[in-house]
Amino acid sequence: MQLRRALPSLAALLATSVIMASDAQSSLTNRIAFTRQHVDIRMVFRAEAETPITVQIRDGDRGINYPATNTVLVVAEQAKLAIPSGFEMFGPEGSPLWVLPQSQDPALLFLGFSSEGFPRDLFDGRLRLQLKEVRGPGSVFLWQADSVGGVTLRINSKDGLDADDRIEPLINGHDHYNLGFTTAGLYELVFQPSARPLGSETFLLGESVPVLFAVEPLPVVPPPPPLWQIWVQAQWPGVVPTDEVQPEADPDHDGEPNVAEFLSGTNPRDPFSRPLFKHSPGSGFVPSLVFELPVVTERLNEARVDLESAANLMGPWTPVPSIPPIGATLRWEDSFATPPNTRFYRRRTTKL
Repeated sequence: MQLRRALPSLAALLATSVIMASDAQSSLTNRIAFTRQHVDIRMVFRAEAETPITVQIRDGDRGINYPATNTVLVVAEQAKLAIPSGFEMFGPEGSPLWVLPQSQDPALLFLGFSSEGFPRDLFDGRLRLQLKEVRGPGSVFLWQADSVGGVTLRINSKDGLDADDRIEPLINGHDHYNLGFTTAGLYELVFQPSARPLGSETFLLGESVPVLFAVEPLPVVPPPPPLWQIWVQAQWPGVVPTDEVQPEADPDHDGEPNVAEFLSGTNPRDPFSRPLFKHSPGSGFVPSLVFELPVVTERLNEARVDLESAANLMGPWTPVPSIPPIGATLRWEDSFATPPNTRFYRRRTTKL
């Protein structure tokens, strides 16, 4: 059900509303997710760096700075509002807008923009933080609301970005704004900081830094198809599954089933393209044979290889112990107290 809150003005709504929140999604691989903390997009000066001015994400609750590439700022679904009449600069009345408000809401991320720690003895006047690019499914707005319901719009990607889409923090300043998104999904907002050195008329540009936002609910992305399915479609494009494409089938009659050719990366339709299975004497003090089979390692999650030996074709067959692989080569070693005159081996590849 769409969340809609009827209040006199958007400014009042962003200044006063508090909503109950469920646990926000916080899982994007290898990133620290911020959901309800006080977090700043902070301009930082690093004298030793090749580009000394940058942007980091600061956990205001713990006092820790993180590289932006290590974080994701979560805009919970509870941030979704309906645009009131009179605020059509954000979109049609009644259309959704996900907003992190400038006043703290315990249910949402409390986002600030800061430059605390920036050196006053090297720079003068106001700093600049420009939004250079929006990579995402919708438009982005940054504004401040005053006490009488007015809106001062600082950034508006809806009409395109230019040099005016920026804020100008004071050195060592700390400000809060409303940040709005028109559509749920993942956004990268690319910010570029700059500062004017003492005695200079021009600004020193910092590095452009992408800051990742996850505006919930995130679209459900279907998992990629199994590697086996991708391989079958590549080998037999447009073919409806038949007995010929089953894992145990051997359409080129080379003695290797499709699953073995899949695992080794060979051509299942060419009898001269076969898995390169080889053996050689072991190098230890005990007589042995070492067997090797090159494979495509990422396909080992979908197939396995077992090697067995026997004194005669009637068996019994016993497993040959595997030994550590070398690169993308599976290995087994069969050791003997007394080398036999004859020994039989069979290799079986199974689809998991």
